Amino acid sequence: MTARNRRALVLLGVAIIAYVATSQLLLPLYDQLRAAPAVVAEKTQQLRKYKRELSHRGNYDALQTITRMKLQELQGHFFSNDSAGSAELQKLVEDSAKQANITLSQRTATQAKKLDELVTEISMTTSFESTPNQLVAFMSQLQSSPKVANVRVAQIDPVQVAYEAPKQGELKKSLRVNLTIAGEALAPVSEAKGK
Repeated sequence: MTARNRRALVLLGVAIIAYVATSQLLLPLYDQLRAAPAVVAEKTQQLRKYKRELSHRGNYDALQTITRMKLQELQGHFFSNDSAGSAELQKLVEDSAKQANITLSQRTATQAKKLDELVTEISMTTSFESTPNQLVAFMSQLQSSPKVANVRVAQIDPVQVAYEAPKQGELKKSLRVNLTIAGEALAPVSEAKGK
């Protein structure tokens, strides 16, 4: 073997060692260093969550008590979720009509409809005749009621259609009103927990 071939073999061996060292040691180390900021950010986020959980650890009972109290307060604004809720809604509408001097001619309660896991809607349809001022007073009574009640559908027509001014007397300013009034009720607790 000549000196030239030995140098070539030594250079080939050094090149193979350099290649193996680079591909097996340096490049994986470089990849780990590039990924290090993301790993640090993830660990920092986990540490923050852990600290937050530790700070709330003793507060869960107090938070549950506060939540129960707030739910108790809010339940006063909702109708009950049974036939008594329909009766409450009907009484609310009748009382509002009495205060506005309106005589309800028809009242029809409809089936309760579930809106989502927590809220059910109880509705009733009513019709009556009134003046515009009485209708406004009735609507303001509904709006200021302590329970959550909304007018879903309103059909308001004049009792007397005027094509021209009357020759004698005054034009009647009465309205024929058909309303669908909906009251909100909370779903039973067992149903809400089961979902």
